[in-house]
Amino acid sequence: MKPYQEINRETIDRWIEEGWEWGTPITHQQFANAQEGKCDVLLTPTVPVPHEWFGDLKGKKILGFASGGGQQMPIFTALGAECTVLDYSPKQIQSERFVADREGYSMAVKR
Repeated sequence: MKPYQEINRETIDRWIEEGWEWGTPITHQQFANAQEGKCDVLLTPTVPVPHEWFGDLKGKKILGFASGGGQQMPIFTALGAECTVLDYSPKQIQSERFVADREGYSMAVKR
């Protein structure tokens, strides 16, 4: 029997190859908007998290557990947080690195 981490990694990577919405990184424009405070963080497909839940993120350290994909952590980074991402999926991590490289910031990434 495969360990759950391997099953998870294979499943998520396959979903991304099939176009899974949580594996699509944000655009440059979304990142630029977030730097101006014009952003939403989605943790479900249709309902944004209320902004007041996060407070002022400048200088805060955030650990994104199983939050690869290049969506939430880039938004938090644009809002001034120092982010670390932990994800089993190499494809999710690839999306995080893609956004960080494109936008010129560094992010600690763990797998």
